[in-house]
Amino acid sequence: MLLNHIRCMFEYNYWCNQLIMDTAENLSDEQFDQQTQFPINTLKETLVHTMSAERIYRMRLAGENPSGVEKEEFDSLTAIRDFWATEEKQMLTYLDGLDDAVAGESFNYTVASTGKEYERVRADIFTQLLYHGMQHRAEMAQMLTEFGHSPGNIDYLIYINNR
Repeated sequence: MLLNHIRCMFEYNYWCNQLIMDTAENLSDEQFDQQTQFPINTLKETLVHTMSAERIYRMRLAGENPSGVEKEEFDSLTAIRDFWATEEKQMLTYLDGLDDAVAGESFNYTVASTGKEYERVRADIFTQLLYHGMQHRAEMAQMLTEFGHSPGNIDYLIYINNR
């Protein structure tokens, strides 16, 4: 039951990401990478940051050595879309391989840049990723709106009604 809900929430996250990227298609290349008032500076950087965080934690959850990505690795929105599509499939495949008991288990990881070790519950990491994505999507929606291209309503129930 828990993992079914978590998977649904990730699918909602991905639906929202697609809506943001679909709307970003309306921007010029300059607007896509233009400085804003938001903490991660540009729409492009915010997309890549959100995607990179999900990739790093997915790899940690799977017991792999994590590697993030940087905005310079992507020359276009299309390149980001393609990379994220692969990441989405990998996350959903990972989730499909778990059961509710495993979601409640702890795991350990070390942050390579600091050497600091953490013990976390998998479900807490899933929750972190979902809220992290929501925070940055809200910022990206505001960026897009300020560029004159609102993504519209990204409410969960709108997703449920349309799936």
